[in-house]
Amino acid sequence: MDEEPERYRVEFASGTAASVAQRRSFRDHERNDIEPDLPGWPPGQAFAVRGFYGKLGRHVRTVVTGLLMLPLYIIASALGSPASPDKRGKLEERENEVDDFPVMWAGVGETARTLPWQLDPSRRSWRMVTEIELAESEGLVRITSYEDTARGSRFVAWGGGEKVPGSDAVLWSLPRKEIAGVEVKRFSMAESDFKISFRDGSWARLTTTSSDGARRIAALLS
Repeated sequence: MDEEPERYRVEFASGTAASVAQRRSFRDHERNDIEPDLPGWPPGQAFAVRGFYGKLGRHVRTVVTGLLMLPLYIIASALGSPASPDKRGKLEERENEVDDFPVMWAGVGETARTLPWQLDPSRRSWRMVTEIELAESEGLVRITSYEDTARGSRFVAWGGGEKVPGSDAVLWSLPRKEIAGVEVKRFSMAESDFKISFRDGSWARLTTTSSDGARRIAALLS
């Protein structure tokens, strides 16, 4: 009997530096914007690097949120809960993590451009959950989706309800041999981002729900 494929929730990553927080761009090898050239993609949030006042506002918001959440973290710690503020690792690529935040890097006709737009949380329904499915026996990697019955929370479980019957869909598939490698990106909240590189030189930056998930995906695909 074939084993069930492993599945992990994924979506395009979002910036965490103040200049690009909650934003993402789509670039070719010359760093040109390719969003208008992606066929069938609905409009999404326009990308722009924040200036001084925009970055200041993000820093103030982060500090205020941290102060408001601090009592909860103290209580959780006293009760023995593993809950703690998300941590971010060392900056690795300033040009792609602070000055810009590309989640797709691909020339015309390259593999990363074929990824489905549903991976972008600013374009899909908030009830949609997207997953990466690793079908070992078939040698395929798939992106699948389903509709959730509850409104999700990125900080909890991206969903939390039940799967709507009949809502499963396969959005994308690729032979695993077309993947050149996967690396976990440290400059992300809880180190949950990972970069998937394809053999044609294109790549994408995705995120999952935990560092364990990112490491597992990297181990399976590398």
